[in-house]
Amino acid sequence: MKRKIAWSRNEYVEFVNAQNNRTNVYTTVYDFEHFSEKAKIDSTVVLDRVFLDFDGHDNDLELAWRDVQMVMQRVIQNDWKHTLFFSGRGFHLFLFGERTDSIRNIQVFFREFKTILGANFSGKNTLDERVGQITRLRRVPNTVNMSSADDKGMPYYCIPLTKKDLSFGLEGILSLAQKPRHLPFQMSGNNLVVFPDAPPLEAIGGEVSVPDTIGKLPMLPCLHNAVMVENPSHIARAYLVSWYRDLLSGYQNLETQADKSKVLDLVVEELDRVFANSDSIWLDWDKDTTRKHAKFTVFNNYNTPHCDKLISEGFCIGKCWRFPDASN
Repeated sequence: MKRKIAWSRNEYVEFVNAQNNRTNVYTTVYDFEHFSEKAKIDSTVVLDRVFLDFDGHDNDLELAWRDVQMVMQRVIQNDWKHTLFFSGRGFHLFLFGERTDSIRNIQVFFREFKTILGANFSGKNTLDERVGQITRLRRVPNTVNMSSADDKGMPYYCIPLTKKDLSFGLEGILSLAQKPRHLPFQMSGNNLVVFPDAPPLEAIGGEVSVPDTIGKLPMLPCLHNAVMVENPSHIARAYLVSWYRDLLSGYQNLETQADKSKVLDLVVEELDRVFANSDSIWLDWDKDTTRKHAKFTVFNNYNTPHCDKLISEGFCIGKCWRFPDASN
């Protein structure tokens, strides 16, 4: 994936136009107050919104449409400030609120919507669990979703939707998404969401279960949640490589080139085993590119971040066997 910091609107538009129709184009969900020359500075993230992703993959677009209508009833009832988009394979809903200092407060608010859907529909719902990661990406409006296709094999665009558009039904929205839709940016609703204070993790009973192993190595629940998606963030991928490096090295620094190369081979082999043959996760998987990035992590002996860092960055989804880890 080609990444770039755009220092002006013109630079942003130029980059998006150059990539559109060639690849999927993403930008960050959250704004950042400061950037270094090469990256955003995570501590300056502006936590003022919740991003709800209704995932219509695997022929679940009808379910995603059902779910977003249910949630939109609640949004309109509360007159919350929001924007809504059709993503090409689902729906993206942004709810805007007062700025909060903890990503966990946004995660608590998100769970209310999971409860709403669970109370109204039995079985599966399409709301993506990966809410509240400060590194989360979203599709750029009016760019092509290269993973989508209509009955003629043509991809859909990610387009903005208005309240009126909801009355057109899913077929009407699919018709609109056959081309870009350059509407003036408009935020609907009048009320800012108030994010509740999250209880400390120490006060929460129970543990998040570790997912079943899908390769030969186990994953932490937080990393499983972050990477088993269509487009994992760069940092989530790097943390997974660090986790595999730690497991394969026995949590020790690798000293020799031979040891580093051996562990790198095993890490890439495991990643290839998990991601290479999937059509719904890590869609831009490329073994050679992954090896290049993984080499940087392995050869520099980068360890998996401590829980406090994973929590502050929004990766933590609840207590697991690793929490608290002052030293792990």
